[in-house]
Amino acid sequence: MIEFFNHYSAFITIPGIIVLLIAMLPIKGKRKQIPVYVVAAIVAISAVFILRPGSSTVASEVEAHTIIASGGPVFVEFFSNSCTACLISQPIVKSLEGEMDKDVQIIKLNVQDNLASQLIRDYRAYLTPTFVVIGRDGEVIWRQSGGVLDKDAALEALEAA
Repeated sequence: MIEFFNHYSAFITIPGIIVLLIAMLPIKGKRKQIPVYVVAAIVAISAVFILRPGSSTVASEVEAHTIIASGGPVFVEFFSNSCTACLISQPIVKSLEGEMDKDVQIIKLNVQDNLASQLIRDYRAYLTPTFVVIGRDGEVIWRQSGGVLDKDAALEALEAA
């Protein structure tokens, strides 16, 4: 149940907040309230789809394993398109990408894609977002699960890799 809520938290949180804000408006009469609530719900659900982090950056699990085994440090992000913390972490991840060394590979895996299932088990990425730094020897150096990315800790781990 926790995994379901975590993966789909944006579908619950964003529309809920928008509908609650609209509910606080002083609208009298049921005939006026219902259309306003329907429009608010449509806007809220549209916002969730517009804010999607995207899709996986690898086409197959084999490609992901090849990048991980390449001998360089790898930053892996396990995310869901409908996870609120994933949406919040996207600008932080983008700024982290700009500060990383050139030899660091980046893999973004959507946990809702079939290609990520074995990698999810391998790296115990049962909560989204999960961020993992894999060193040159293929061992996990650092991981963070279920919250907004700690950019400083990720940069330290990447420098140590």
